Amino acid sequence: FIDYSHIIKGDFIFKRDRLNPIQLDFRLGQETYTPRELFESDFDLFERPYAGYLFVSGATTQVKKDHLWGLQGEIGITGPASLARVFQIAYHELINEFIPVWEGEIANAFHVNVEGKYNKDFNLQSNHGFNHFSLKSTLGAGTRRTFLKQEAIIFLGKRDVLGKSSAFGRIGDNNEFYGFINLSGTYVLHNAVIEGHLFGDQSPFTLDTVPFLFGFQSGVTWRKGRNLFQVIYNFQTPETFREGRLQYASFIVGRRF
Repeated sequence: FIDYSHIIKGDFIFKRDRLNPIQLDFRLGQETYTPRELFESDFDLFERPYAGYLFVSGATTQVKKDHLWGLQGEIGITGPASLARVFQIAYHELINEFIPVWEGEIANAFHVNVEGKYNKDFNLQSNHGFNHFSLKSTLGAGTRRTFLKQEAIIFLGKRDVLGKSSAFGRIGDNNEFYGFINLSGTYVLHNAVIEGHLFGDQSPFTLDTVPFLFGFQSGVTWRKGRNLFQVIYNFQTPETFREGRLQYASFIVGRRF
């Protein structure tokens, strides 16, 4: 993922607040999904389809005191046109690793998605380091993914106010150093990288998605000056009825110019 964020002086979709201006966020991303059975070509053994997704998105957020509203639009393509297979194979050849078979990849399709987000932040003013608690609700609709997600996040350490904290993707000048724990529940109506396109699909292999997902994140964020560093552990329950649990680590580096 490559992200770019920018503060604007005027209004854009939302009305500008004097203390917390409107922020625009843009992302170019490529997602790659493979089953664990990397050498098999029998679909009956796959826990999920091979899939690639290439997309661009734009979002705007508004903050007023301890509330944040966000709106995001996204367009993208799945299938061989996403080039996920090309990039993964090239990377595996570069490091002299095994090459996944990439059989039964989700077909080429164009996708449009929108998301609405709302955050409510609580300042606990605790002497034990637990100074902030946040509730985040997200509703997504479109051909890529339709879902409803609720998160509860506990912060430990030095975190900036809602409108200027990296915890919510906001641009700020103050240094931050905090840990966090995030518990989430998601109800999924459709997921195109598992089930194919919502309105007809030519994929050779698809599966039904698990409707209820539970997630856990924990990590540490350090923002100093114009630099941002994050280390995050991610856990999620299976997205298909064949799949095992999903867990991985994220390492994020940001630089503000």
